[in-house]
Amino acid sequence: MPLRDLPTESQAAAALIRTDLLTHRRTIRRTGKPGLVIACLAAGSLLAVLLPGQTGTGCYLWRATTQPVGGRTAALALPVAMVALILADRLSAESFGIRRQVRGWGTAVLAVVTMVAWTGFVQQARPSCSFSPAVIGTLACGTLATAVAGYWATQLIRGPMTPRPTPVDDSPNVSAEPLNQSELRALFVRMIDRTAIRAPIRGRFMPFATGTLAVLVLLSTVLPWRELRDPVAVGLADAGLIRVQLWEIPPARIWALIICGLAVATLATRGPVRRLAAVGCGSATVAGLAAHLLSLPPILPNGVGYRPGIGAWTALVLGVLLIAAGLIGGSLLVLLGSIGALAGLLVPAAIGTPYLPETTAGVPHRLLNLHSGQLVDRLGMRVAIGTSDPLDSFASTLDGSPGQWLLGRTGSESSTVFAYDDGVALPEVTLNHGPTAPALWGVTDNHLVLLAGGAGGKPWAILSVPLDLAQADISLSHKDPDGKYYVTPGVEVLASGVGPGLSHRNADRSIVVWGASTTWQIPANQLRAGMRLQDFRVNPGAGAPGNAVSSGPDGTTVWRTSETGLAMARRGGPTQQLTGVAPAGCVLSSDATSSSMTVDAFAVDVRGNVWLGGGAPTSVITPDGVLRKLPGGADGISSIEARPDGSVLLGTSPGGGSQILQIPDAAAAASTYPAAPDPQPRCDRRKPVRGTTDFRATVLPPVGTVDPGQGAPGVSSQLGLDASGKLAHIRLPLAARSWAPDGQGGVWWTLADQPGPERAVHLVRGRTTVQRDLLPLPDNPKAEFAAAAGDRLVTAIGGGLYNFYEPGRVRRTAVKGELKPDQIAQLLVTGRLLDDTVGMWFAGPDGKLWGYDAVHLLRVEGGRVTVLAGPTQGVPQAADEVTVIGQALYFHLGNDLVRLEVAP
Repeated sequence: MPLRDLPTESQAAAALIRTDLLTHRRTIRRTGKPGLVIACLAAGSLLAVLLPGQTGTGCYLWRATTQPVGGRTAALALPVAMVALILADRLSAESFGIRRQVRGWGTAVLAVVTMVAWTGFVQQARPSCSFSPAVIGTLACGTLATAVAGYWATQLIRGPMTPRPTPVDDSPNVSAEPLNQSELRALFVRMIDRTAIRAPIRGRFMPFATGTLAVLVLLSTVLPWRELRDPVAVGLADAGLIRVQLWEIPPARIWALIICGLAVATLATRGPVRRLAAVGCGSATVAGLAAHLLSLPPILPNGVGYRPGIGAWTALVLGVLLIAAGLIGGSLLVLLGSIGALAGLLVPAAIGTPYLPETTAGVPHRLLNLHSGQLVDRLGMRVAIGTSDPLDSFASTLDGSPGQWLLGRTGSESSTVFAYDDGVALPEVTLNHGPTAPALWGVTDNHLVLLAGGAGGKPWAILSVPLDLAQADISLSHKDPDGKYYVTPGVEVLASGVGPGLSHRNADRSIVVWGASTTWQIPANQLRAGMRLQDFRVNPGAGAPGNAVSSGPDGTTVWRTSETGLAMARRGGPTQQLTGVAPAGCVLSSDATSSSMTVDAFAVDVRGNVWLGGGAPTSVITPDGVLRKLPGGADGISSIEARPDGSVLLGTSPGGGSQILQIPDAAAAASTYPAAPDPQPRCDRRKPVRGTTDFRATVLPPVGTVDPGQGAPGVSSQLGLDASGKLAHIRLPLAARSWAPDGQGGVWWTLADQPGPERAVHLVRGRTTVQRDLLPLPDNPKAEFAAAAGDRLVTAIGGGLYNFYEPGRVRRTAVKGELKPDQIAQLLVTGRLLDDTVGMWFAGPDGKLWGYDAVHLLRVEGGRVTVLAGPTQGVPQAADEVTVIGQALYFHLGNDLVRLEVAP
C-alpha cells in the first residue's frame, strides 16, 4: 500500500468515533426491561382476545357473533396499541423530547383503550360474559401495560438520559502524519474489539428464535383449532358449541402430546440436539396439521362444514418458521428433518383411523357410547342426545341409501339434527319443540321425517322438515285460523292425533305408531303429504290396537297383548303366545313361553328372528322356536331396532350414560347362538292341559265410560253394567280406597274418613247402597285389597284385620300375616286358604272359586283344583285382568276386551 493511502491518526480517530456512535445508537434504541414487559403483555392480551369464551355466553372478542359484545373493538385495539408504543419508542430514541412525549401519550392511549374496553364489558347485560376468561385476561393485560408504560415514562421525567461522552483518543501524539505499521495494527485491533459484538449474531439469535417459536407452538394449542363454517346460518346462536381446541379433538390428543414434548425438548436442550428437536417439532406440526386438515369432512350442499380455526393456522405458520430456524446452521439436519416430516404424516393418520372394533359373530359392540347422554365426535363436537330413548335420536335414511342422523339437545326446548358420518357430526336443522323432544325417524328426499309431541294427552303430529331450513318450530302449541297446528312455513304436517303417541322402526322399512287405542303401520315410501292414517291401521290379533307391533320382510309379526304378554304370528301360521304365561321364578329356558321374563323391547329382523330385551338377559327366538341367549352380554335393554341390512341396534343405559349397541350380523348369526336349557317341569308350558269345557271367545267393540256421580271422579274404572244394563267402564270416585266387581255387573268400593269408620258403597245398575262399619279403622292403615261376590264384600284394612260386609251386618276378623288379593277371594268363597295358589282367584259364574293362571281356567270343586279349559278351548292368554259378569268372563288384553262364554 502506498504511504499516501495509509490512514492518518485523525482519520483513524474519526473511524473510531463513528463506530462508537453506531454502537451507542443501537444501545439507546434497545427496548429495555419495561418495553419487554409491555411486549409480553401485548402477546398476553392477543391470546386473551383469541381465546373462546365459556360455552353459552357467546363471548368471542376476535370475531362477530349473533349477540354483539360491548367493548369488543377496544379489546381488539389494545394489543395493537401496545406494539405501536414499543415501535414508536424505538424510532424516537435519538430525540429525548419526542421520546418523552411518545411514552407519555402512549400511556394515556393505553389507559383510555383499557377503560373503554372495561366500560363496554361491564355495561352489557350478560354478567357471565363480563367475567369470562377472555374478558378478564384482556382487562388484566391492559391494566398492567398501562402501569408499566407509566413507569417507563417517569424514567424520562425524573432526569434526562445523559449522552454518552465522546471517547478520548488515548494515543500520545495526534498528527496528520501517516501511521507506521505497528500503530496501524494496534488501531485495527482496537476497532475489531469495538465491532466484534456484531459478529456472532446467528450463534446468539437462533437459540432464542427456536425457543420463542417452541413456546408459541405450545400456546397455540389453547386456541380454537376447529370451527364450524357459518354457525349462524344453521341456527346455532352460540358459536361456542362448535369451536374446539386441539386438546378437545379426541384423535389429536396423542399427536398434541408429541408436539408439546418436542417443543419442551427444544427449550430444554442446546446445540445440535436443540436443532434436531426444533426440526422435529416443526415437521410434526406442519405435516401432521396438513394431514388433519385434509381429513376434514366436505362441505354439505347447504354450505355447512368444518374449517380450520385460528389456532390451526397459527400453528402451521409457527411450524414452518421452526423448521427454518432449526435448519439454519447445519445442513446435516435436513435428513433428520425429512424423517420428522414423515413421522408427522404417519402419526395423525395412525391415531385418526376410524373405530373398527374386533367382533365375533353376534357379539354386540358400542356403536355410540353416550357418556352421560352425550356423544363427542372425533373432531370434538359435543352432541347431547335429545330423547330419553337413544334410538329415537339415531336414525338412517328411510330409502336405504347411506347416511346417519342424530338428534342432539341444544336447549331446554330445542334440539338440533346433525348429519353423522365417519364419526363426525355436522349440524343441520334446529328444532324448537317445547318440553317434549321429537322422535327422529329418518331422512327421505332431503326432508327429515319425525314424530313431534304425543306426551300424555298432548297432540302429536308426523312432520316432514326440509333440511335447508335453519330453524323450525314444531312445538304444536298454536293453531292457525283454519284449525291446523302451526309449524314453520315449509314444514308439512303429514298426519296428527292426540297423545299418547309412540313409535318405532321395523326391518321391513315401515314405521309403527301407536296411540291410546289404535296402532298404525306406515311403509316408509308412503310418508307423504295427503296420507290418511285410517288407511294404515293394523290389528294382527287381540291386544294389538294401541300397542307396539313389529314385523319383518318374511311376514313374521309380533305384538304386545298386555303388560307382560307378547304374541307372534308367522305367515300362514297360527297365533302363539311368547311371554306372560310362565309362573313367577321360572328361569330362562329354550321355550320362551316357559320362561318368566319381563320384556321392555322387542323387534323382528329380516330373517324372522324375534329379539327380546328388558329385565331378563337379552335373547332371540329363532324360526325353529328355540330361545337363545345373546352372547357377549347386553342386559338392561330398553329399546331394540332391527334394520333392513340385517343388523340389530340395542338401546341401553348401564349407569354411566346411554349407549347404542350394534350387532352387525344379527340376522345371520342368531341361529348359531347356543340354545337355553330345557324348562323346569313346573314351568313347562309347551303342552297346555285340556279342560272339560269349550268356550267361545269374542273381541268386543270399544266400551264407553260412565260416571256414577258419587263424588269427584278418579282415573280408575271397573267393568260393569250401567243403569240401562249395557256394558261400560264405571269411573270410580277419587276417594275410593279399594274396589271389586260383584260378579253380577255391580261394583263395590270403600271410603274412609280419618279419623272415622269405613263405609262400603255397592253400585248396581245405577243404584247405590251404603253399609257402615261401626268400628274405627286402625292408625295408619295400609293400602287395601278387596274381593266381592254378589252382596258380600271382604276388604283388607291393614294390620292383619279384614272387614266382612254381608247383608245387614259387618264383622271384623283378624288373620295372622298379610293376605294377597287372590287369597281374600279364597276366604270369601271357600272360607279357607288353598295350599297351592297360582295366578288370580275370583268368584266364578256359578259361585264357586275360579282361578286363572294366564293359560288355563281353573275351578275348586270338593277341595280339588280342576282344569275347566285351556288355550285350545278358547281361553285368552296373558290377560291383565278378568271380570265376571253373569255367566260371561271378560278378559282385558291391552285395549281389547275379550268375552268368554260357554260354547253351545
